[in-house]
Amino acid sequence: RVTVVDPSAQIEWLPNIHELLSRRKTAAQLTHDRRTVVERLGHDFIEDAVSALDRAQQSAHTTGGLRLDYDALVLATGGVPHHYDVPGVAEHALPTKSVADCQRLGNALTRLAALPGTRPVVVVGGGIEGIEMLGEICRRFGAEGRLELHLVEAAPRLFARYAGLHEHLLERLPGVCVHTAARVAAVEKDGVQLADGRRLPSRLTLWTAGSRGHPLLAEAGLCADGEHAPVNAALQSTIDARLFVIGDAAALPVPLEKQAYHAQDMGRHVAQGLRALFAGRPLPAFVPQPKPQLVSVGEREGLMLFDARAIASPALLALKEAIYQYGYHRLMPPRTRGEVGGLLRDLRQGALELDAWR
Repeated sequence: RVTVVDPSAQIEWLPNIHELLSRRKTAAQLTHDRRTVVERLGHDFIEDAVSALDRAQQSAHTTGGLRLDYDALVLATGGVPHHYDVPGVAEHALPTKSVADCQRLGNALTRLAALPGTRPVVVVGGGIEGIEMLGEICRRFGAEGRLELHLVEAAPRLFARYAGLHEHLLERLPGVCVHTAARVAAVEKDGVQLADGRRLPSRLTLWTAGSRGHPLLAEAGLCADGEHAPVNAALQSTIDARLFVIGDAAALPVPLEKQAYHAQDMGRHVAQGLRALFAGRPLPAFVPQPKPQLVSVGEREGLMLFDARAIASPALLALKEAIYQYGYHRLMPPRTRGEVGGLLRDLRQGALELDAWR
């Protein structure tokens, strides 16, 4: 018997939330009703937040006052935005981690673009998340020159492990002022202060500078504050064999890049591990499948990153759209006439976008 506990009523398809900034996707195209999905799979859903774990009693306690006893517990908490103790981030920078975050950003960009005068926007973090967010802003506003765009990255080069990709991205982001080897000292209401003394005016600051471990992990004694929970090869916590940790919450023996890409594989593996645990059999080791990372740069370019190699092609945008259509609808296959109609509308829109990219 499986019970899923989460404070949100919606499951969010996070790989495409950056498209909310350009309005290529709507919130309805990126969410499913969590209770419907979980109950279709034959499980129970509780809309609540786990606030504490009592590992000695094997129970989870929620903010709503529930005590949930378990024989085994799977933690898939993900991470929380990492502010690196930079003053002003929480007050003046906008996060980009959820559908609601990106809806808020899209609305803020719309209002900003309508204002007169200089309208600088600063994106902090030049990783996949920052590049995809910036690409969607360029898709919607860049050609009209309505916004002054800045990208701030602490490393000397963008995607340094991929030869030539830094220069390639600079060509694909014309008009964007890229500041590398630049660390943020403070975020202010109307600007970003850099550690070297420079100050970038900003009417809107996006914070995409990484994540840290969920506080629940440290509070349960599974890791130090801000870290991810160490697991063994079977994805069991190294502290408590009754706990499995998956997705971005886990610190694997051999780290994976973009670990959330493997979350569904981890879920299937843990299902096998639970059967073995309850049957008293040895637990199988998790063997991650090689998965390249797909990155969209607005409507200009798609990137495929694997090992130390990168491929760039507009055709990869079509591949990313196809993966979205497959994964999103596989999560909750249509069963009613209305749901089939929704699927057909999504596929029609996807086909139109593929034609435009081709």
